[in-house]
Amino acid sequence: MTDMHHYETAISQVVSNEHEEDVILRGHRLSDLIQNASYAQSVFLMLSGRMPSPGQARTLDALFVACVDHGVTPAAMIGRAFASYGTSIPQAIAGGILLFGEIAGGAGDPLARILVDALGSSIAADGTVPDETIDTVARSVVAQSLKSGGRMPGFGIPAHSTDPRAPALLKVAQQQGAAGPYCRLLVAIEHELTRAKGKPIPMNLDGIVAALVLDFGFPMGCAAAFVMIPRSFSTLAHHLEEKSQNTRWRHVPQEYVNYTGPMPAPRTDGKA
Repeated sequence: MTDMHHYETAISQVVSNEHEEDVILRGHRLSDLIQNASYAQSVFLMLSGRMPSPGQARTLDALFVACVDHGVTPAAMIGRAFASYGTSIPQAIAGGILLFGEIAGGAGDPLARILVDALGSSIAADGTVPDETIDTVARSVVAQSLKSGGRMPGFGIPAHSTDPRAPALLKVAQQQGAAGPYCRLLVAIEHELTRAKGKPIPMNLDGIVAALVLDFGFPMGCAAAFVMIPRSFSTLAHHLEEKSQNTRWRHVPQEYVNYTGPMPAPRTDGKA
């Protein structure tokens, strides 16, 4: 039985003794990483236990850039509303992160489960998958999605006819050799959706992030985190801008609220 008073970790260790003051992160001194590694490399190391290839590091950095802001999104709105009510930056960032779910920024996790369930057993030990298998799996995934009547997570976006971030990020991954079988499957699903629907159904940011997180070999269930963590800087930026504008009490004007509940009986006591 696990002793609940003690922790065991292979992630990090604080070193403080007469010979050294440092932090060990997955076998690397943090002081060395600070001087020689990027943020993307350090995140990759922390999650996977290994340093990324140069192409993987460049692609992960591009992923962070792609996710950093998308206009006055719900996360930005929360940052601005919190500023108008005099709330602190930590509360605003926490509020912005808490809104993420399967509708806003969280579609990557259910898509990742679909991709792994459909393709995982077909990937060889060296990471290769025949094109024929990719195409067959894509047809099966789309057919199942259409049969269930649900929307395919990771595709389509209300704000754009085509999400400009997804193809740009995919291009970086392909150029850097970081796009693996899950990115290939994502592209095949996009083509199959377009064929089945008779109109373009392009991948969105959640979709390409989910595929890349899987191709990086990161644990299942963290795709949405790769959207929400960089997006927290959007919450911060909008919070700071709103504060500089000295607004007060962001709210929904009453004329935009349609009350549909019952009304009380007319007054009979003569009171106004």
